Amino acid sequence: MGLFSLVLEALHSLGKNKVRTALSVLGIVIGIGAVIAMVAVAQGAQRKVEREIAAIGDDWLTIWYMGSRGGVNRDQATPPNMTRDDAEAIERECSAVRAASPTNRVPAQVISEYGNYRTGLMGVYPNFFDIRRWDAIAGRLFTAEDMAMHAKVACIGTTAARELFGSVDPVGRTIRANRVAFEVIGVLESKGVGSDGRDFDDVILFPFTSFQRLIAGNEPSGTIFAAAKHGEPLSVAKEQIRQLLRQRRRLADHEDDTFRIMDRSLMAEANAAATNTFNLLLTSIASISLLVGGVGIMNIMLVSVTERTREIGLRMAIGAHGGHILGQFLCEAVVLCLIGGLLGFGLGCGLAEFVAGWFEWETDVSYWMAAVAMGFATAVGVFFGFYPAWRASRLSPIDALRFE
Repeated sequence: MGLFSLVLEALHSLGKNKVRTALSVLGIVIGIGAVIAMVAVAQGAQRKVEREIAAIGDDWLTIWYMGSRGGVNRDQATPPNMTRDDAEAIERECSAVRAASPTNRVPAQVISEYGNYRTGLMGVYPNFFDIRRWDAIAGRLFTAEDMAMHAKVACIGTTAARELFGSVDPVGRTIRANRVAFEVIGVLESKGVGSDGRDFDDVILFPFTSFQRLIAGNEPSGTIFAAAKHGEPLSVAKEQIRQLLRQRRRLADHEDDTFRIMDRSLMAEANAAATNTFNLLLTSIASISLLVGGVGIMNIMLVSVTERTREIGLRMAIGAHGGHILGQFLCEAVVLCLIGGLLGFGLGCGLAEFVAGWFEWETDVSYWMAAVAMGFATAVGVFFGFYPAWRASRLSPIDALRFE
């Protein structure tokens, strides 16, 4: 009996008891659907993390001052302008660093002619845009000349631009922060929302000198952003910065650092590892339902063998051997699972679309998942259908014909 004949015979046999067949397929449908949906969610989460890493970069460091362990060392308190000196020293003396910028951030109410909005205001050096891989989608970025002239200019993130100007182009318009008027000269490209829920676009950037003089006032800057040169390991840049800052603070060998350095690459790797672990957990949980569906298939096939014992005996009596019987029942199990796999793939795609729309999660359904679904279904059919098929092939024709 050829493969095509086996498939037709399997469909005919399965069609004799439609309710039982439907219930058997249901377990595979749920299992495959759950696996496809979970893999789609996992792929979407992975793609989001990769896009976030590409957007914010993984070659930069954040340095901030914490004081001694157990409390701030008041003898080494940071004066308001120390981080600016430190940033310039880092860029000048650390061979593995391409750029360093002091930063200061304060939340404030900002007013435009179209409304007002509370957002984060940051003072930075122009090289901050290189460090964070930020460009303007409209207008321009402020320059070293703007900073030297204490220019009253600003670059605005897309979220802040939408809240302050709606659909109006902000470039060339005026905003007021701390009752000082600034001209918006550029709109920053969107960085999106981070895995921690923070909106990177909810910010307005100012030249550091203008910000310190007109907005921050006596609020000192305590943070530096620095980026490694292209091709230089971030760990080398990190160690150079650490040694330089220890030297500038005259820390003895036995003294702890009075600052902290956060490695963005390590954070990115931690996010990726956490996402992979979460994805593996989701897929494992979904696979349990597929296992349950496979057990259901095996049970149904065992019942089918029992019910069709006389049919098996008759087939063997007229010349069918054990291999034919084995192939027949194994084909039925595989066909049953393939039907479930097709329906399960459709269910999984639907669930992924529902999750994306209802929960606003990013999902990614790829065509290769259809092949995976069919592969899973075939494997389940072969694995769980083999024993019932083997049992059927081992029946004695005489005992089978006598079976009541």
